[in-house]
Amino acid sequence: MSYNQRGVEEQAAGNQEAALSEFQEALRLQGSIENVEGMTVALINIARTCRLKGDLPGAQAAIDRGASLLPDSSPLASELFFERAKIALAKGDLPAAKASALRGAASEQGSNLGRRLNLVADILQRQGAGEQALAQADRALKANREAGSVAEEANSLRLLGEIQLAMGAHREALASYHAALLLDKDLGLGRRVAADLRGIGSVTAQKGDAAGAIGFYQRALEVGRNLGDLEFAARDMATLSELYRKVGDAPRAAQIEEARGALLKGGALRGP
Repeated sequence: MSYNQRGVEEQAAGNQEAALSEFQEALRLQGSIENVEGMTVALINIARTCRLKGDLPGAQAAIDRGASLLPDSSPLASELFFERAKIALAKGDLPAAKASALRGAASEQGSNLGRRLNLVADILQRQGAGEQALAQADRALKANREAGSVAEEANSLRLLGEIQLAMGAHREALASYHAALLLDKDLGLGRRVAADLRGIGSVTAQKGDAAGAIGFYQRALEVGRNLGDLEFAARDMATLSELYRKVGDAPRAAQIEEARGALLKGGALRGP
C-alpha cells in the first residue's frame, strides 16, 4: 500500500519513471503473498503510468494481465475496464474503447459512475454519435452532482459544451462552458480553466464574433504561460493569429506567428 501511495504521488507530480518503479515494487510484494486484488491494483496503476508515458504496448500488457486475474464481480473491475478503454482510445481503436468503457460503467459499484459515463460520452462524440453522446454526458452530469464529484461535474459540463458546439447549439454550449469555468476556477485547475476558455472562444468564433473570440483565447494563452504549458500555448497562438487576420489586423497576426515560431524552436514562452 505504501509503494502504491508513493507511486500515485510521483504520478501526480509528473514523475512517471519514479511512479512506475513504485508500482512495480508494489506488484512484486503483492505477488509474493498471492494477493490478487493487490496485484490488480498495482497492474492498473502500471498500465496507467505506461499509457501516460506513451508506452502503449506496456500499458496493454499490464491491463491484460490484470484482467486475467480478476473476476468481473470484483469492485476493481470497473476501474480496470475504464483504464482498458483509455488505452484503446490512445491507440485510436474507438470500437474497443467504447466496449470497455460501457463495461466499466455497467460494473461500477461505487460513486464513480459519472466519471465512467464521461468517458462513454467522449468516445461516442468522437464516433460522431452526437445525440447518444449528449444523452450519456447528461447522465454523467447528474451522477456527478449526486455524488458530489465537483471536478467530474466540470468535466461533464465541458464535454456537454463540446457536443453542443458540434451540434450547432451555441447558446447551450456557452452555458455549459461557462458553468464548467466557474467550477474549475473554484477548484484551481488551471489547465481545465484554459480548456473552458478555449471552448467559449470556439463557440464565440463559430457564431461569427472573431473579435470576441480573441479575448477568450488570449485569456487561455495567459493561463498556459503561467502553467508553462508550451504545447497548448502554441496552439492558442496559432488560433489567435487566424482570428487577428479575420478581423483585419495582419501586423498583430504576424507578430504572434513570429513568437510562436520562436516557441516551437525552443524559445521562451513569452508574450507576442
